[in-house]
Amino acid sequence: MDVVEVTRFGGPEVLRVRRVDDPVAGPGQVVVGVSVADVMSLDAQLRAGWGQEWFPLRPPFVPGTGVAGRVLSAGDGVDPAWVGRRVAALVSSGYAERVAVGVDTLVPVPDGVSSWLAAALLQVGPAAISLVDAAELKPRARVLVTGAGGGLGLPIVRLARAAGARVTAAAHGPAKREAALAAGAAEVVDYPALRDPGSWSAPPPTGAEAGDALAFDVVFDGVGGQVGADAFASLGAGGVFFAYGVPSGSTALVDPAEAARRGVRLVGMEQVQFAPEEFRRLAGRALDMAAAGELTTVVGLAVPLDRARDAHAALEARELVGKAVLLVTAQAVRYHEHGGPEVLELAEVPLPQPGPGQVRVAVRAAGVNALDWKLRAGFHSPPPDGPQGVGIELAGTVDALGPGVTGLEVDQAVFGQVAPGAAATYALAEAASLRPKPEHLSFVEAAALPVALETANRALDELGLRAGRTLLIHAVAGGVGLAAAQLALARGAKVIGTASAGHHAFLRDLGVVPVTYGDGLEERLPGPVDLVLDASGRGEVELSVRLTGDPGKVLTIADPVGAGRHGVRFSTGSGGPFPVDVLPRVPVAEVFPLERVADAHRRSQDGHFLGKLVLDAETSLPR
Repeated sequence: MDVVEVTRFGGPEVLRVRRVDDPVAGPGQVVVGVSVADVMSLDAQLRAGWGQEWFPLRPPFVPGTGVAGRVLSAGDGVDPAWVGRRVAALVSSGYAERVAVGVDTLVPVPDGVSSWLAAALLQVGPAAISLVDAAELKPRARVLVTGAGGGLGLPIVRLARAAGARVTAAAHGPAKREAALAAGAAEVVDYPALRDPGSWSAPPPTGAEAGDALAFDVVFDGVGGQVGADAFASLGAGGVFFAYGVPSGSTALVDPAEAARRGVRLVGMEQVQFAPEEFRRLAGRALDMAAAGELTTVVGLAVPLDRARDAHAALEARELVGKAVLLVTAQAVRYHEHGGPEVLELAEVPLPQPGPGQVRVAVRAAGVNALDWKLRAGFHSPPPDGPQGVGIELAGTVDALGPGVTGLEVDQAVFGQVAPGAAATYALAEAASLRPKPEHLSFVEAAALPVALETANRALDELGLRAGRTLLIHAVAGGVGLAAAQLALARGAKVIGTASAGHHAFLRDLGVVPVTYGDGLEERLPGPVDLVLDASGRGEVELSVRLTGDPGKVLTIADPVGAGRHGVRFSTGSGGPFPVDVLPRVPVAEVFPLERVADAHRRSQDGHFLGKLVLDAETSLPR
């Protein structure tokens, strides 16, 4: 299995992936197959060599203290019913594909709580609950939260607001302040405002003592250092100051004598340090609250395990909203047998690793094509001999490069065709099959293009289309039909297309002459046609031969049986390069989350929509 090690004290570059033996469950232990590993600011600090007086770690060591995943095996003395259960757990070396942990450390993950949310809340959830419970907030209490845009700050804001407090969130950067507002803060400020109340857009709370510019009842300080000192100064007499944050390198610079003079109660790290049984109780409570929609945090960065450096760099830049997590598995649509849409399932699978000439793509969107459901139904393939992927076109960002890949960069936005498997959060693609995504296209729009572009361009080339010819396209309102129509118009051809009456106005805007499909089509055509492209597959081949008078002038991409019966060419996809010099306008008819892939297939089989259907992978994992 792979682990990520700190090879020496230093920056994020000291993190390296290393192959080690799989762990074995000892007595009282289980082996957890890790789905997601939590990343804490403390991990980055320890990697840099901070805190040796409290954490006597020496490289090489595997960082990480929290994971979520599934129990794979159990050791002696462990109830075998644990095997297969989804769990979260505190661990000592969490940046790994598998971990061995004591069964008494496991926290069951409720249904409806994703693995990434369980990992993200495992440590900050208990801390937030403990802090807010200890504050004993009264309705309309004035609360200040520093570090409010971070992984712990956001749950505190949410819980304090739920308790009836008026929350002021202090955070650096507009994205963090926007997240704090979304979590329930009444107002947001940057840290300098704590020293300059006159800069606030709304009047800050004032205290009873003369000279009190700010006067909060409770301060939750998740930053420490000078920010913590400024937050302490904003606390009213008799208030409570929770000092638990050290991302600045130290706890808040607070004078105990001054706290005593003002009657301020100081609460330190002890409030977020738990005995094992107390931690499990609080963690279970946090995950139950997450299942009920009462507690969450923001995951601002989710990257594969082998990109742990990126997560640490983001933490150190202090610009990350919420949490960072490391992904060990991917979500992918699979089927094990041919059948209807009901055979599709969204499964957790190992994160794919690119081979020579390949790249791993973090999928943002995947197109839905007729070929997808035909393969699933068994129209063009033998019975599957194992789990089969779904989807042949995608748009996303390059996540990892295989050996020998040039011309692409990690994090570059791309789109293109792949072997079946695009309907996933991460997928493999041949580097040669990808193209840079145009900036003016969204990922959803880009995912609708690769198959349509390649198929349409290939079909027009095989038909020998040239300027001045008249082309009839059956099912012109579909993805391939629309792409072929616009490419044909760009070549100087006249295009007639069959489509439902509701799509005619859109087609006219493109320059297509629309006609309603069905019986009597010959009488409705505005004139003779030179060439026919059948993108429908609903029995139009015989009519097309009759219209042109020559089977050689007809090509179908959807009816191989009709093609064989009438001597017409059947063109099948190559999955190769596709042109990008002319990008047609292919509207997206509907977008489905990966979880609703079966509904997308049903919609595709029903037909009669304009453009393409697309699966949105963004909703399955945080980005």
